[in-house]
Amino acid sequence: MEKLYTYLTNINLDVFMAMILAVLFSAEQLFTSVSSLFKRTTHLINNVLLQFGYLLLNLVLASLVISILNWANANKYGLFNIIETPYYIKVIVGIFCIDFVNYWAHRLNHTWEIFWRLHRVHHSDTIMDSTTTYRFHPLDAFTDNLSGVIAALMFGLDGSILIFWLVLYIPLLVLHHTNFIMPNWFDRIFGKLIVSPNFHKIHHHQNQEFTDSNYGLIFIFWDKLFKTFRQIPVSEIKFGLTEFDKPERQGFWFLLKSPFVNVKKNS
Repeated sequence: MEKLYTYLTNINLDVFMAMILAVLFSAEQLFTSVSSLFKRTTHLINNVLLQFGYLLLNLVLASLVISILNWANANKYGLFNIIETPYYIKVIVGIFCIDFVNYWAHRLNHTWEIFWRLHRVHHSDTIMDSTTTYRFHPLDAFTDNLSGVIAALMFGLDGSILIFWLVLYIPLLVLHHTNFIMPNWFDRIFGKLIVSPNFHKIHHHQNQEFTDSNYGLIFIFWDKLFKTFRQIPVSEIKFGLTEFDKPERQGFWFLLKSPFVNVKKNS
C-alpha cells in the first residue's frame, strides 16, 4: 500500500489528466455522437488553448507552492503538526480537509465578483463535453493553487497529500464534464457520497439558482450539510451563461479577455 501511495503521489498530474481526458473523449465519440469531433473542432481548440495558458501559469506557480508547503511543515504550521497523528490517518483525514476547503473556495468563486469574472469562463460553455474540463481561464491557476495552499497550511498537510487528493479528483473532474448521463441507480448508490456527474451538470445550468449550487468537488455531503444541494433531471438543464450565449462569445480571444470587460447579459 505504501508503494502504491508513493507511486501515485509521484506521477505527472498533467499527463495523468490528459490520459483520462483522452480515454473519456474517445468514449464520447464512440458512444454519444460519432461526428461530434468534426462538428465541434473549434470548441475543442478553444478549450485546449485556454488549458495551455493555465498549464504554463501553473508550472510557474508550482515551485512557489512547494516552497510554501516545505516552509510550513518545517515550522510546524497547521493542525496535524500540533496533534500527533499516524501518517495514514493524516492522509485519510487530509483528503476530507482539502475537499472541505475547496468546497468553500468554489463558493467564493461564485460570490466574489473578481473571482467570478475568472470562473465564469468555465461556466460559459453552452454544450458540455469532456473538453469542458480544460475550459478554465489561465488566471484561475492562482485561485486553484491558493485553495490548496490554504488547506495545507490550516491542517498541516504535506504536498504528497495534496497530490493524492488530485489523483483521486482528476478522473471525477473529467467525468463530471462528459456528456454521459449516469443512470438513476448510480446517483442512488454513489451519489450519497460523491458528486455524481449528474449532480455537477446541474451546477452548469444557466439558471442562477442551480449555477450557485452543488459546489462540492469530490464529496457531495458538504452541499447537503450547508444547504447548497440541488437536484433536477439532466434533460432539463440548459448549459452555459446567458451573457455568453452567442457564438462570438465562445471564442478563445473573447473568453481570455472576458474577465476584464463588462459582459452584458443577452436581452
